[in-house]
Amino acid sequence: MKKYLLSIAALLLGLLAHSQEADELGNYAEFSIIPRLDLNPGWYSSPKEFGFDLGNSSIYTLFEGKASEHFSWTLANHWLTCSAIEWFKEDNVALYKGIGFSDTNNLFDFAKVDLTFGSWTFTLGKDCIATGGHEYEDWDWEVHPILATPLWNNLTCYQWGGKVAWTTPSELSTFSVQMTTSPFGERPFGSGLWTYSAQWHGDYDWYSPLWSVSALGIDKGQYNWLVSLGNQLLLGDWTVTMDWSNTCGLDWDYTRLLRGNTFHGRVDYAPSDRWDISLRGNYVTTDKEFYESNWWNLGTVLQFYPLRDSQDLRLHAVAEYDSLLDALELSVGILYNLRLKLW
Repeated sequence: MKKYLLSIAALLLGLLAHSQEADELGNYAEFSIIPRLDLNPGWYSSPKEFGFDLGNSSIYTLFEGKASEHFSWTLANHWLTCSAIEWFKEDNVALYKGIGFSDTNNLFDFAKVDLTFGSWTFTLGKDCIATGGHEYEDWDWEVHPILATPLWNNLTCYQWGGKVAWTTPSELSTFSVQMTTSPFGERPFGSGLWTYSAQWHGDYDWYSPLWSVSALGIDKGQYNWLVSLGNQLLLGDWTVTMDWSNTCGLDWDYTRLLRGNTFHGRVDYAPSDRWDISLRGNYVTTDKEFYESNWWNLGTVLQFYPLRDSQDLRLHAVAEYDSLLDALELSVGILYNLRLKLW
């Protein structure tokens, strides 16, 4: 398998050398610093108690650009995270300790290069596994985790590997095949576990499918199959999304996917570039070995962009009820994307 990845690397280097002879259309580089602060109070019924955490509070950086019409790169770093009030304790230490591991999130999310020639795109580096529904299309700092699926919240989806994608001449569909390290292997390459994915992403006038199937290595010669069918309807100011996957999440020891189903739905209304509102929720049928019953959650998200002609500054508010926790949770926060144009 290492020889396979080395072959992809050699191919990319050869294509990069060729791309240097091309013209310089679309050259740019941009560096962004993205801090986010959330305040999340929660009320729990069993036992009755009040909780508080800092939600998805975090600091990211994003460095992306193009050196020619053929060559582009993406480097996204997750410097700080905070799921509790203590900013500099376990969660943040894990980001740095986990750099050499593939079964935990670490400092690097994306660290990839893309080479595009006509309808073909070749990707090498650390990338998101080509799976999941439309919620995987958003950057992590944009997502509201209390309304995300168990898969989004728990799967270590950023892995090292390569991908080949082909876009149809009409540009309405893109088909991808990908090989990455497995999120169930402790070391990225030393574990000898791999993930193989195939994905179809469509972009039609009113309908956008995002379907995928992945084989995630859990042991030598053993795989968990993850199927995701994402469907999105585009209706003027309205967007209706329904994603389905054939799992209810991961087991407590992070060794396999659990049997079940996850239905993730959202209805977004965006009449202006300045604000939008959505209704979101999940319905999860569970593996009875780990959960006593099926569960669901439902919530509303309001997002407001105070800066005229820009969405770099976002204020957001979320209200959600979770049947598994028997809890009402709120979240209010602010996100700022400081963009620095380098060239």
